[in-house]
Amino acid sequence: MAKINLREFKKNNNHEDSGFGSSYRGSSDGVLNERGEFNVNRVGTPQISVFHELLEMRWGRMLLLIFVFYTVINLFFAVAYYLIGREGLSGIRDGNTLEVFSQFFFFSVQTFTTVGYGGLHPVGLASSSLAGFEALSGLLTFAIITGLVYSKFSKPNFKLIFSKNLLIAPYKDITGAMFRVANPHRQKLMDVEATMIFSYFPEGSNARIFRTLELEIKKISMFPLSWTINHPITEESPMYGLKKGDLIRLKSEMILLISAYDEESGRTIKNIHSYPSAQIECNVKFSPMTEVIEGRTNLYLEKISDYETVH
Repeated sequence: MAKINLREFKKNNNHEDSGFGSSYRGSSDGVLNERGEFNVNRVGTPQISVFHELLEMRWGRMLLLIFVFYTVINLFFAVAYYLIGREGLSGIRDGNTLEVFSQFFFFSVQTFTTVGYGGLHPVGLASSSLAGFEALSGLLTFAIITGLVYSKFSKPNFKLIFSKNLLIAPYKDITGAMFRVANPHRQKLMDVEATMIFSYFPEGSNARIFRTLELEIKKISMFPLSWTINHPITEESPMYGLKKGDLIRLKSEMILLISAYDEESGRTIKNIHSYPSAQIECNVKFSPMTEVIEGRTNLYLEKISDYETVH
């Protein structure tokens, strides 16, 4: 059984820092959770950016939040108009309480959106002042919402697809730790770069260690097909001699960072992914996911995780 001890790590340590720090290294949980977020609980009073929270929110939830806010703010102003009284608005029709209140509500909608059909209009200082304040609130609110929607719409929500497993597969005369990634979108990606970090607990230590691994190919200029990213497991590799059982015992985890330039948006996009030891398979290799038919290459995205046993 292969062993990695703390003395061996200190001897070969190249003083690299992946940004996780000593406190994070003491955590026995995985580095990333299922949503691709760091397993960190921020205790106390963390700073919350409403703008970024809304940008990260799903479209359906954000639109529902806008609708709820729109309804509540108009109900608030409708109640204010109702408390001023019917004499504050010219054109109010007679009816029961609900019918009268609905007229106040829809007058608020017209004022808040600055539509102003003209059927109703404020009379007196109180209602006119309230209508002026509501119109200003509407202008500012819709300016903020418009900017937020545009920022969310223009933000690259670019998600690459990764193979479900990381494989320890034959590579030349040795083995390699490899995973497969592909671009499921039609947009072209350029200057794609990969970083692979091996995380584990050494023998006899509760300090999690992070080692950035050397890759066979670290960067590609274009990304038209899938890319199998491979770390050759040489004698210098921290994974040298490790079996499936060793990876589980060391609570190992492979962390991947992919960055690429999106030609359409002119921005650099980044994807982070991780493979816990349970998702690392040995003595297998990836099956082909491309096929040439009548001179044209077909890329089968659903086959990105397919692998076969090495005999």
